[in-house]
Amino acid sequence: MKNIVLSFILFFSTATASIAGTTVVNTGSDSGGFHAALSFINDRIQGEYVQAGNPMVAGSYFDKDNIVTMWSTEWPGNEETPRVRMDEDTIIGLQVYETVLCSREFSSMDEMKGKNIKIATWGDSPAVEKFINQMSADLDSEITIVPYDGSGATTRGYLGGDADTIFTTATKQKKVEADGTCFATSATGDLDFAFVDVILSVNASTDIVSQYRHIVHDLSSTTEWQASFEGTETYVVNSENTDMIVEKVKSAVELNS
Repeated sequence: MKNIVLSFILFFSTATASIAGTTVVNTGSDSGGFHAALSFINDRIQGEYVQAGNPMVAGSYFDKDNIVTMWSTEWPGNEETPRVRMDEDTIIGLQVYETVLCSREFSSMDEMKGKNIKIATWGDSPAVEKFINQMSADLDSEITIVPYDGSGATTRGYLGGDADTIFTTATKQKKVEADGTCFATSATGDLDFAFVDVILSVNASTDIVSQYRHIVHDLSSTTEWQASFEGTETYVVNSENTDMIVEKVKSAVELNS
């Protein structure tokens, strides 16, 4: 029994030491969402925190072992951005703004087929424009974007009658449904578009990545994490959702490339 206890203590100490050797590299600003998420993680890991500020500077730290960072799925479309692996071996989890499609005119995507439709949505997003154009082609419809600066303005424009249909974040669903029906969402795979940021490991072993995932899973269930990231969904890789998470990343990268 004594040997078992000693072995457990030795294992726990070794695991803790490995995690403590982590470098947490913030690719974003020192006050944004990336900073908040990575600060939560580093408080648990007790590693070295690096405020890189952008992906180019962050990449200069990626020759080290046991890196935890965050990566926007918009960046692979920029050839000047460092390349990182985002797959089942490196992804720790995702922070996702899921999207919804709602309308006061239609109650399903089938009803939208072959129609002329105005959709209130973001006006300065090549990825959103690409997604809407693909939807237009798939539905054999003529879809025109009524452009807004953000989800709040988009919702106000829709409720004000500027468009009969809206594509926005799921955080606005309750407000939108005051005058319409939401019938498709990225959370269930109806829409192949969500705003995705990746919590990522670099140069870490399978065992270390597993420990990172456990840490983020525990953090994401805390009231502090949920209050800080209200409106997002945090998905942490496990044995049942790996394919879904990898596919979300691939789809987001493709839309942004």
